[in-house]
Amino acid sequence: MSQAVVTSSPSSVRVRINRFVGLSASFALAAVTGLALTLDAFVESLNSARLAAVILALFLLQLIRVPRFAFTRELALYAMFFSYMVIQLLWTDDLLLARNTIVPAAAFLLILVQVGALAAYHDLRAVLGGVLAGNLIGAAYYTSTTGFPFAYPADFSYNAIASVYLFGFIVALLLSLYKRSSGPVLLIALVLMLHIVATTSIKANLGIALGTLAAGIFYFRHFARMLRRNAIALAALAGLLAIAVASNAELLERLQSGMQRVALGIEVLQARDNVAGYSALDDRSEWLREGLSGWALNPLFGHGVEAFRSRFGITSHSTPVDLLYNSGLAGFALFYGIFMAMTWRLLRARRTGRTVDALLFGAVVCYVFITMSGTMHYNSSLAAFIALGTAILRSHSPKPSQSENPPGAARL
Repeated sequence: MSQAVVTSSPSSVRVRINRFVGLSASFALAAVTGLALTLDAFVESLNSARLAAVILALFLLQLIRVPRFAFTRELALYAMFFSYMVIQLLWTDDLLLARNTIVPAAAFLLILVQVGALAAYHDLRAVLGGVLAGNLIGAAYYTSTTGFPFAYPADFSYNAIASVYLFGFIVALLLSLYKRSSGPVLLIALVLMLHIVATTSIKANLGIALGTLAAGIFYFRHFARMLRRNAIALAALAGLLAIAVASNAELLERLQSGMQRVALGIEVLQARDNVAGYSALDDRSEWLREGLSGWALNPLFGHGVEAFRSRFGITSHSTPVDLLYNSGLAGFALFYGIFMAMTWRLLRARRTGRTVDALLFGAVVCYVFITMSGTMHYNSSLAAFIALGTAILRSHSPKPSQSENPPGAARL
């Protein structure tokens, strides 16, 4: 009896090779981009100017493969916001101090372009996997050089460090929704969540809690379905992590400290007053009063870039207060218009029944909350999230002839 020998044609082999090369290139570009974003917070010598140069070089490399970039409403709003800040230099008192905002804002804009192009014109799974890999490599480097989370390094900037782990946590959750086997990625997400707790950042931990609550309310069915499908895996992974943490006294102490800080933050919000162990509320209240009273003197255009820091020697530790005082209603509307644009996309897509929308909605709520008590309008991790989130939402927007795109293929 004769046997049929099935061989692949040369053309199909070339297709597979080209696809593998393309996916590898996308993964590598995304990984280097994710690593650069992570090291921006972990390595002091990698300042915003160097980060902007790295991102620009990566974007030029990306253009060699895909000579396009994704122009979105969110990118347009931030480009107008950045342009307005440049115009503000005409009435800014301290031009040298203004560099503290202008340079990282330029990096923010480049990150929107680079990450947006990666997510729009490359395989989304490869991009998410690459960004997560870069984040993990940077996190591993930080642990090996500082000992965190087993020890706190000198001059530990817990909010800045938490923002990096928060971005990695969100990317891991996004990737878990696009992979058939999500267990390993969920384990990574849980480990990153433990790192966020260990930073003792009140705003990051409360932001995650608030975002989860908001997603659970507005996307109850999708949220419940996601928990039900992954309940066993999540319980098993949480059990393994609990055993690992309980066996390490030093790590357990760090996590307990983080939980105590979160509980302290909740107590402060409930009391609306200083409590034992937290005495910064009076300072923040004073900055709020000074910022709003100064904004009332020039409500439309503001006093100039970094005007609040120039007058008081410190930022207001609040994005809306800083924006209103420095850039007026014009700058405030342009920046928060980005969140409004993303929310509008989510509202339009709410009936499509996608779990990823619930995750993105929770992340938007989380970041908006964090901006209330931190200067985030030039935060590099936030820029990367906006670019990824926008690309994912646009990839699922219905077309006249196609109501749904294949998983993992983003479109703008």
